[in-house]
Amino acid sequence: MTPAARLQAAIEILDHIALAARDGGAAADTLIARYFQDRRYAGSKDRRAVRELVYEVIRSLGERPATGRAAMIGYARGRAPHLLDLFGSAGHAPAQLVEDDLASRPGLAPGWLMKRLRQQFGSDCEAEVTALLGRAPLDLRINPLIGGDVDIEGAAPAPFVPNGLRITEKLRIE
Repeated sequence: MTPAARLQAAIEILDHIALAARDGGAAADTLIARYFQDRRYAGSKDRRAVRELVYEVIRSLGERPATGRAAMIGYARGRAPHLLDLFGSAGHAPAQLVEDDLASRPGLAPGWLMKRLRQQFGSDCEAEVTALLGRAPLDLRINPLIGGDVDIEGAAPAPFVPNGLRITEKLRIE
């Protein structure tokens, strides 16, 4: 897939996620898996790139977007302006940007949640919200009775657990 085709795939997935969020549908990871089940031509690198872009866009928005295109335009304008150049390019790219295109506003969290967080952490709670939106590390507990030394690349000892490992890098576990 070209970068423009990846962008279009992410927009289509975001459309499904926005509808599911409005109608109480399936979770984002389920919708992403379903999308790629029907598109076997997409390689693992393409699927990974699209999935990461979708989740990055979701984390960047405060409110539910009207459409996937609006979400992507808002994200691109705020955090990734290089994506704007892919709109309207050749191939399977999203349609060219027009003057009256909707664009979602970026935000740390929905307004109702920000109100509660400000009550909890005070008016300057951006550090706490940013930490909550970041990727969490994966902590594993190793059973010393079953396994001996376990060597996982990128793992470090987990704090507060004598036989635990912490993985901070991206790792897909299923």
